[in-house]
Amino acid sequence: LRAVAFGSRSDVFATVADDGTLRVLDLSDYAVIARARGPCAATALAFAGDDKIVTGWEDGGLRIYSASSGDVLNQIAKCHRGRVTCIAVGMDFIFTGGEDGAMRVWSRRTMEFVGQYSEHTKPLTGLQVDNVHENLVHSCSLDRSVVTYDLKTTRRCNYRMHKDGGFTGLRQRIDSEQELLTTTTDGFVLGWDCDVQLPVLALETGKRMKLTCIDLSSSGRFAAVGCEDCAVRIWDVVSGDVVAVCRGHSGVINQAAWSPDEKQLVTVGDDKAICVWNFYLGS
Repeated sequence: LRAVAFGSRSDVFATVADDGTLRVLDLSDYAVIARARGPCAATALAFAGDDKIVTGWEDGGLRIYSASSGDVLNQIAKCHRGRVTCIAVGMDFIFTGGEDGAMRVWSRRTMEFVGQYSEHTKPLTGLQVDNVHENLVHSCSLDRSVVTYDLKTTRRCNYRMHKDGGFTGLRQRIDSEQELLTTTTDGFVLGWDCDVQLPVLALETGKRMKLTCIDLSSSGRFAAVGCEDCAVRIWDVVSGDVVAVCRGHSGVINQAAWSPDEKQLVTVGDDKAICVWNFYLGS
C-alpha cells in the first residue's frame, strides 16, 4: 500500500496500492464503499472535496475518481516524466510532484496545465499548500532541500537545505508560527520558519534511522511519523515529547493520515497492511 488520505469526513478514507487498486473505506465498519483499478501501480492520492479523489500513478498519469462510485471523472495521461510522487489540492489548483523533480500546477476546474517549477534535482516527497497564504506552496525532496514557491510571481521565494539527509515528508503547523515540519532520512523531525534559514525545531527518536512519512493532526499539536523500525511515533509538537509508539507494521510505513476529528490515525505500508490506531491522550 502506497498512500492513504482523508477528506473532510472522519469516517471515510481512501488508499492506493502497487497493484493499481484504489479503495474508499468506511472507518466505522471497514466496509469498502468504492473500488477502482488503474493501469499500473498507484503512487499518491488526495481528496478534492468529499466525492473526488485525485490519484497519481507510476506511468506519470493523474486520474480523478468518484469517492462514491469509483468511476473515472477526469485524467491527464502524462503529467510527469516518471511516477507521480505526491499531490496537494488547493482552492483553485491541483499541485503534483514527480520523480522528475518538478512541481506542476493544474487548474482544478479544467485540468489544464498552468505552470511548472523545476527547483529540485531529485524526486519530490512532499507538497503543502500554505495554511495562510494560498499563493504559496511548499515542497521537499530527497535532494535535501525545502522550497517555497509564490504563484503570484511564479518564482521561488524561499529555499532551505539540510546537509545531513534528504526529506521524506512535509506538513505545516496551524498553531505557533505556522512552521513547516519535515521528516528526514537521517532520523529527524525538523521545523522551519519562513524567516530563518536553519531549523527552529528538531525532534529525534534517539536512534539513527530513516523517518519515512509525517502527518499532523487537525489541531496541529500531534505529529505522527513513520519510522524505519516499522513503528509509528507520535510527538506532542508543543512539548517535544513522544506520547505514543505504535507497533503493528512489519514493513516500511509509506504514509500516515489523521482523521479530521483527531480520534484515529490510519497508516499503510509495504506489508500490505492498513493499521487503524485509536488516539486518546489522558489528562
